[in-house]
Amino acid sequence: MSDKGNPVSAMTESVLPMSPGSSPGAKDRLIRRRVTVDGRVRSGCLTCKTRKKKCDGQISSVDNRCRACIRLGLVCEQPPLRKVAPRRPTLTTGAPNTPDFASDADIEPETQTHTDGMMGGSRDETHASNTEDGGRELVQTSSFGFPIVPLLGTLNSIEPLLLKYFLNDVAPLCSILQQDGASFCSVLLPMAMVDSSLLHALFTYASVHFDATAPIATTISPRARLGFESQVARGISNAISRNTVTESTVACALVVSTAHVVGGDTSRWLLHLQGAGHLVNHLGPPRLLKIPDGVFLLRYFAYHDIMAALSTGRHPSILGVYWAHDANEEVRSADSFMGLAHHIFQHVTNICTFVADTSNLDASSTSCDRLANETLRAETIAHALRSQDLHLRLRSTDSHSEALVHHAEAFRFAALFHLYRWLLKICGPSAIYERHMAECIQRIFSHVSLVPLNLYCEMGLLFPLFMAGIGGANDASAIHYVRTRLDYIETWTKFKHVTRVRELLQQLWDQKRTDWEAMLRELDWHVSLA
Repeated sequence: MSDKGNPVSAMTESVLPMSPGSSPGAKDRLIRRRVTVDGRVRSGCLTCKTRKKKCDGQISSVDNRCRACIRLGLVCEQPPLRKVAPRRPTLTTGAPNTPDFASDADIEPETQTHTDGMMGGSRDETHASNTEDGGRELVQTSSFGFPIVPLLGTLNSIEPLLLKYFLNDVAPLCSILQQDGASFCSVLLPMAMVDSSLLHALFTYASVHFDATAPIATTISPRARLGFESQVARGISNAISRNTVTESTVACALVVSTAHVVGGDTSRWLLHLQGAGHLVNHLGPPRLLKIPDGVFLLRYFAYHDIMAALSTGRHPSILGVYWAHDANEEVRSADSFMGLAHHIFQHVTNICTFVADTSNLDASSTSCDRLANETLRAETIAHALRSQDLHLRLRSTDSHSEALVHHAEAFRFAALFHLYRWLLKICGPSAIYERHMAECIQRIFSHVSLVPLNLYCEMGLLFPLFMAGIGGANDASAIHYVRTRLDYIETWTKFKHVTRVRELLQQLWDQKRTDWEAMLRELDWHVSLA
């Protein structure tokens, strides 16, 4: 039949598109477009969708562009291919004796995209990481090429489980107050909702503590934990480079430092804590004191910084009572970290500064004038600490408040013992200082024994118990009490830095030594007494 006899057929043949990869002259069917009930085209290129125009869906075999993009000279962006993660076996269908944490541990997101106002409001490019068993995360991508990752990662990740574990098991152990985990979370969780770096810091903390409590078969893989820490480090680095350091950046460094402490680390925790000190100095304590969350973070940092200065012999990162509006204010409620010992800690800071200033002082080689001046300085600090009132004006008192008072008094005499022992070292033998030290040890045992077992306040007794272990090194009953109490704290908290302190004391007792600073240098350890 001639073309004139079938004009419709001829017209159809003239507009048939060439499919990509087809030979010239091959005829394909017209691509059928998916149209919704309201007439919008669901198929087509992303460029036409962005322009809110209908895409003809006819892809050129030359450059893989639709006709509209060719006509307008636009880049024809096609929807990316998506990788679908295989379904993981559940607890009921998986291998026997393989808890959910064990299977989740192999799924580690290397990075996570997050539009974070705290971090300068820019996105980080991220990639889905392959798991060790070949599984992959499902990552959706926006039309602009940025991955869209939910706050807690994928449904197959361990992150929701770690967050739940942190809320239920770890947060209550972050405070020496009874049932104070909620107040700890009320500060950190709102920050973590807008700063993914802090969220991953909480995952790090939870994974470290979970490994100490769970059977070996269910531990979190080191690779997964390294992924969490990498997220935190990247977030802090971005905040510093963009000059967008905020309260959440400080919280990131503090949480990771604390995670390493309770994990029994003997070096990295101090580096993270010093980094937190630089961030606090950058923001300035006056700025942090203006908001409740800032006050919480200042006390969080001050407590751990002072306790680190006690054990390492260094200066505190910031001098003065920077964590409070008024150094002499009344204590109307207990603090999550210092308890009721707010006014005791300002003198502990002075003791740390004195020890650091006189670290190279020797009675045999130091001039008499300087030695006399430093001795007078130390005795002034000791007198101020002995006579310091707690300034308690509590709204309500109970048995827990009494335990916190004994905690504060145990801290007072532990700090005094530390000061007198240092004076004995730089001034030489002195019967007066030895008598003061013996009195301090007796008072420490008296107050510690009045703090009930299995009370959260007991976690704050590590420093007094350590000093009692040093001062009672020649008393078998004192050694037994300190060892038993430390074992008990370690058993119910699973804090591995308590294990390190107990191991340090045991080595000193076995070798009949009391020079714990020298022992730490020999072991190349930095331990926290927090």
